[in-house]
Amino acid sequence: MTFDATARPDADGVSFRMHFPDGPGEARVTAQALKEYFGAAGSPQGLLESYRANFRAIHAVAQQKSVGDSLSRITVETGDLQEWQVKGAARVD
Repeated sequence: MTFDATARPDADGVSFRMHFPDGPGEARVTAQALKEYFGAAGSPQGLLESYRANFRAIHAVAQQKSVGDSLSRITVETGDLQEWQVKGAARVD
């Protein structure tokens, strides 16, 4: 698994492409999630660096959110990352 080298940062987050079970698709992680959960700097470059450093967790959450909804663009938010961490720690599916 690799990060999307063409990921696009803006003030609201980072948009990226990734492979879902049903094929490639668009996803996004919010700036708030990157700042609150990963400590990203608020600049577009800081958001992009945080996405790249933490893409495994971000992509894992996006994959889980896509189950049953693979046609929509997936957005990863702070609460999604917190829920994923709790489930992972408790080993709950």
